[in-house]
Amino acid sequence: MKCLFIIMIALLILCCNTIRDERFIASDDPPDDEGFYLAQSGSFVLRYKVDDTQNLECIFSANSTGWISVGFNPTNRMKDANIIIGYVEEGIGFIRDDFGTGEVSHEADTLLGGTNDVTLIAASEQGGRTTFHFRIPLDSGDPYDRVLVPGSSYPVIFARGNDNDFDSYHTGLGQAIITIR
Repeated sequence: MKCLFIIMIALLILCCNTIRDERFIASDDPPDDEGFYLAQSGSFVLRYKVDDTQNLECIFSANSTGWISVGFNPTNRMKDANIIIGYVEEGIGFIRDDFGTGEVSHEADTLLGGTNDVTLIAASEQGGRTTFHFRIPLDSGDPYDRVLVPGSSYPVIFARGNDNDFDSYHTGLGQAIITIR
């Protein structure tokens, strides 16, 4: 009886670890009709694809009327991530290319001596949801942008805040893994 109890506890622990790990496995789902792949975490939705000019084209949205951000390939929390952060104010989108300077800090690439390598295609705020359509190079040559290699998988982090700025504290977080294809 003792042996059966130990086996049941071991299976329970194993199942819990498997469930936790599955959140971080990249999706093998096919692209949608526009060629975008999907990564989600809570209300954060990232649609992404590599375009014809070796850029990562993204449509990113979250439930927020303040700023939203996505960070590509961090090493530890926000550290070393290529962070794209933006907000919409009076119908105008503001977006910035940042670098994760620490586990819980980021700075504009341009303030660090790098370049702003994000191109804003469109921005909107409707029904309490902010959406950005943007493009970043897979390899910008900027030391403050992480190189993304087709065929490789990368962690991404998501955040949102209540204010229309680039510096206020987050009110929501998420994470996923994407595969550049």
